[in-house]
Amino acid sequence: MPEFARSITVAQMLEDKGQELSLELLCGREYINREIIKPSINRPGLALDGHLENFRAEAVQIMGRGEYAFCAKLSYKKLKANLKKMFKAGQVPCVVVTAGMKVLPGIKQACKEEKLPLLSTCLDTATFVSELIAYLDDCISPRTHVHGVLVKVSGMGVLIRGDAGIGKSECALELIKRGHILVADDVVEIQRRRGHSLIGSCPPMLKHYMEVRGLGILDIGLLFGVGAAMDSTAIEMEVNLVAPTGEIDRLGIEQQRSNILGVEINSLTIPVTPGRNLAVLIEVAALNQRLKGQGISSAKEFNKKLLEKMKGGKNGTK
Repeated sequence: MPEFARSITVAQMLEDKGQELSLELLCGREYINREIIKPSINRPGLALDGHLENFRAEAVQIMGRGEYAFCAKLSYKKLKANLKKMFKAGQVPCVVVTAGMKVLPGIKQACKEEKLPLLSTCLDTATFVSELIAYLDDCISPRTHVHGVLVKVSGMGVLIRGDAGIGKSECALELIKRGHILVADDVVEIQRRRGHSLIGSCPPMLKHYMEVRGLGILDIGLLFGVGAAMDSTAIEMEVNLVAPTGEIDRLGIEQQRSNILGVEINSLTIPVTPGRNLAVLIEVAALNQRLKGQGISSAKEFNKKLLEKMKGGKNGTK
């Protein structure tokens, strides 16, 4: 499964979010093509005093009120020296001073000498940081494409996978007819957000379209109404449709797991045979998964009762 690494430049960030985040470029215009490679920010803290252990240089450096108050206590020479040492620790993309605070001369000079873009914003630190992280997360987070169909079933994002021609689209079409929502058909773009969640979406050209053998290309929004399709959803479960070969778990005691972009999600394997209503099976699987999320496992409860019954029977024979 290929993983697509992405990065953006400070220039792109200014173009996309400059007005919304009230960003102003104070110096370093010629260096705004520096890359931002991590969807995170860093509050320098101890790094401002020369302690660079675990300093995240590759993140956007945020100077909030706390950092500003510390910097204001240092002499111009000491502040510039500490900042230059901090900037030399790695590939710092840029520095942002928040809350409309007046930029100290030492900060500006250090950025000029180390060829760093220096920006400021009138937004308070918390608001700016939350908005910036959401933007960077959307732009830079790891992503990949998989072959399958993504449908929101009973409020749960279900990724349906399987070999070509096994019936993924037909199954999804039946689910849509039963009131569930299409997200993507054939190609599903998956992005890892905030390190532990997966968001599935459809490439723009394929949005709201399905290809079904014998029917051709279908516009789901036009056929079933705008509520039958959506742009993206969290992926919470994977269903693999397979030919009925080999052993299949019939009890469901052990939970299968699937790894996508380093995030594990619950997985289920369903054998495809004539006469099986796959749409109903996936509906029930989604509901059953919700029960498991609440700590209720029908298979484990049944197994527990069976073991107690067997134990009671043995004790009775003695």
